[in-house]
Amino acid sequence: MPVSPIVRIYVLILLVLSGCKSWNIGTIFEKEDKFSELRTYEDDFGSRVEVFLELAKTELEENYKRKKFFMIREDQPRQVLHPRKDIFFRELINTAHKEEKISEEQKKHYLKKCDELYDLWDKHWRKADQKARQLGLPR
Repeated sequence: MPVSPIVRIYVLILLVLSGCKSWNIGTIFEKEDKFSELRTYEDDFGSRVEVFLELAKTELEENYKRKKFFMIREDQPRQVLHPRKDIFFRELINTAHKEEKISEEQKKHYLKKCDELYDLWDKHWRKADQKARQLGLPR
């Protein structure tokens, strides 16, 4: 008696899923996200902001690498192609300071980090604008 195609597909799916579970990095269903380490922090708001700022910087750099070509060629708003990350954090930091979740020193430190995020974002756009002018593309 031949095996039906549905049974074959079912067996293949089971084999693939069991193979995924044997990988050292975990299964495809248990992949850690970027914010997993934040769940281990206690109520220290400052350390969370620090991690968020580092993630934002990494995200800006990765986004620039992925979308550099589009930033040069496309005529779309900057916030669509390569958005600023510092605006949200500035509001978050100011609100946290007002609610006394972070100190004045932490506020100054984190706002400097926001300035660095803005400088990085601005640097990316200046490079893209310069390259577009070199290629004769309208800006």
